[in-house]
Amino acid sequence: MNSEENLDQQRCHKILELPEIRFAGFLDYMGNLIVGDFKSGVIPLKNENERKKMFIEAVLRIRTRQEFDENLGQVEYAAARRKNVVTMTIPLEKKILFIAAEANVDIDKTARKIIDIL
Repeated sequence: MNSEENLDQQRCHKILELPEIRFAGFLDYMGNLIVGDFKSGVIPLKNENERKKMFIEAVLRIRTRQEFDENLGQVEYAAARRKNVVTMTIPLEKKILFIAAEANVDIDKTARKIIDIL
């Protein structure tokens, strides 16, 4: 693991300290998980293959939104509230932070906490 990946892993662990977070991971712009993990004791809602598809879809959504950056400004984060989980993506220069949080989370408040950690 190189120094940048090590730093990203440390950031993931810091984000996982937030009680509402289930998963934190950094993706490359091809949808591959660079580093990341589930909070200890959390049972994943998707298997590994389904998570890979979800990561690719998240990257595609971010890339599509970036087409509007010139007029609307850059995306700070995007979130989807589902019945069982909230997912958030935070685009960075060379990667994307993917977060899964508990369904009852305050999305804006949690996104601000995560951005502060970054």
